[in-house]
Amino acid sequence: MAKLTEGQLQAISIMERTCSVVSILGCLFTIVTFTCFRAFQEKPINRLVFYASFGNLMSCVGTLMSRSFLDHPNSFGCQLQALLIQWFMAADAGWILAMAINVYLTLYRKYDSKRLRRMELTYLLACYGIPFIPAFVLVFIKRNGVRVYGDAVLWCWIEEDWEALRIAVFYGPAWLVILLTMFIYVRAGRTIYMTRKELRRSSDISLLSPESEKETSSRHTEVSLGRRLTIGSMPSRPMPPVAVEDAVEEVLGPCGRAEDSTTDPTASPPPPPQLDGSTRARRHSYEFKSAAWSYTKTSLLYFTGILLIWTPSSANRVYALVHGGTTIAPLAYMSGLVLPLQGFWNWLIYTVVSWPACKDIFRRLKSWVLRLIRPSTRDKSDGHSRKSTAQVQTVARSPSSFDCESGTALPFARDG
Repeated sequence: MAKLTEGQLQAISIMERTCSVVSILGCLFTIVTFTCFRAFQEKPINRLVFYASFGNLMSCVGTLMSRSFLDHPNSFGCQLQALLIQWFMAADAGWILAMAINVYLTLYRKYDSKRLRRMELTYLLACYGIPFIPAFVLVFIKRNGVRVYGDAVLWCWIEEDWEALRIAVFYGPAWLVILLTMFIYVRAGRTIYMTRKELRRSSDISLLSPESEKETSSRHTEVSLGRRLTIGSMPSRPMPPVAVEDAVEEVLGPCGRAEDSTTDPTASPPPPPQLDGSTRARRHSYEFKSAAWSYTKTSLLYFTGILLIWTPSSANRVYALVHGGTTIAPLAYMSGLVLPLQGFWNWLIYTVVSWPACKDIFRRLKSWVLRLIRPSTRDKSDGHSRKSTAQVQTVARSPSSFDCESGTALPFARDG
C-alpha cells in the first residue's frame, strides 16, 4: 500500500477537525431553532432534518477525534470512534430515503401531516436501529486476536485488511439506499413534472369561480383604513400577481391581518367571499399540489447533497479495493473533507428552506443587542411610538411578524 506522508496525514487531520466543527455548529443550530421556535416546525421535512441532526452530531463527534487514537487501536476511545462513525454516518443516508418515501406517500397516497407523522417512529427505528446492529457487532469481532476496528488512516474504523467488509457493511448498504431513493424520484418524476406544470399554468388563473365573483360584485366593503373597496369596479380579467399583492396590502395589514383605526372603531371584519364546492375543491387541489412540489424540491436538494458526500469517499474505497489497498492523496483528501460535512450540508438546506424564519431571528437578535449597548435608542423609539399612537390609535394589531414571515405552512402540514 502507498503510504501517505506525515505532512499529508496532518493536513487531512486538520481538514477533518475543521469540517467537523462546522457541522457540529450547524447541527446545534438546527436542533435549537427547531426546538425553540414554532416557525421552523411548520414544514414536515424540517422534522426529519431535526431527527437526522442528532445522528450528524454524533458522527461529527467521531470525525472530530480524527487520528488521535490510531496508536492505540484497542483503546476505548478508538473503539468508540469507530462505533460512532459506522453507526451514525450510515444513518444519514436512511433519512434521505425517508424523505423520498414521504414524497411518494404525498404524491400517490395523498398523505397529510398527521399520517406522515405516524411514519416518524418507523423512520427513527429504521434509520438508527438498523445501522446500530453491525456497528455494535463489529466491536466484538476479532481475527487472530486483532479487532476489526482499528487504524483506517483517516480515523479509527474498519481496518484496511477488511476492505471487503467495509463495502459489505458500510458503502454497499449506503449505495443501496441511495439507489432506492433515486428510483423513487425517477418513478415520481413524471408526476412531479406535471404537478409543476399545472402550478405554473394555474398561477395566473383566479381561484374564485365566475359565479362567486358575480355574487360578490355588488358588495361594498368598509375597510378599517377609511376606504371603500368596490369589487364590482375591479377589471374582469385577472389582475397580475403584483397588482393583487398591492391591493391586498392596501386593504389588509402586514401578513394579511386586518387593522382597525379610529375612523370606524365599531367596524367588523367583512366576511370572506362564499365559495361554492367546485371552487373550494379547485383551491384545495392547487394548495395540495403546491405543497407537494415544495416538499419534493427540498427533498431533491438533500438527495443532491448526499451524492456529493458519498461519491468521493466511495470512489476512494473502490480504488483501494481494486488496487490492492493502494491509497492516493487526492481521494484521501476528498474523503476527509466531505464525510464530516454531512451535518453542514443538512444545516445549509435547512437554513435556505427556513430563511424567512432565520431572518426574523437575526433581526430580533440584532435588536436585542442594540438595546443592550445603546439603551437610549430604546427610549427614543418609545417616545416616537407614543407620539405615533397619539395621532393614530391602533385598536387591533397583528402578532409578531415571526409567525408571518417564517413561511406559510405546507397545506398538507396542517394539523387538525
